[in-house]
Amino acid sequence: MTDKTVYRSAHPDVLKIWDDSDAATQHWRARVEDFLDEHALTGRSVYFSTASSAILGVEHNENEEVPPGWRIHRTHGYLVPRLTTKAGKTANTRLDELKRPDPRDEVPGMPKNCLAGASFMTCGMQVMGGVLYVTWPRPIPESQVDLAVWEPVKLSEYYAAVEAAEEVPA
Repeated sequence: MTDKTVYRSAHPDVLKIWDDSDAATQHWRARVEDFLDEHALTGRSVYFSTASSAILGVEHNENEEVPPGWRIHRTHGYLVPRLTTKAGKTANTRLDELKRPDPRDEVPGMPKNCLAGASFMTCGMQVMGGVLYVTWPRPIPESQVDLAVWEPVKLSEYYAAVEAAEEVPA
């Protein structure tokens, strides 16, 4: 038996935020590329926190020197600003401004993260058939959900929607 919990919403405000998220993500990617170019890190990947959407670091190529104002993170091996230098402090300030857009931060009536019992969880989101579905790995307190915007969904209904979405040609 699964504890998965699902909600859905066809509320216009919810769907607009979801639809606008693609453009926001493209704009964010362009800003990140500009940042990487400015810091001689062109073409590298960035690592970000799924919980906070903050950029944690920049890909480090082992055969290349560490750029001025940067250091290698001891645990993860990616580049992070060296906060003991002016260049590192400036880079860190800019990185703080480059938080990855996440529609889960903005949808009304549904938390992005939830503490339920001893579990800290982040929801998943997917649009299927013009409806936004939010999934949680286990039940969350319903007091955190605006039931005027979201409705609980039986797992059988959710999986039927998943199957129907998989049958639609891309």
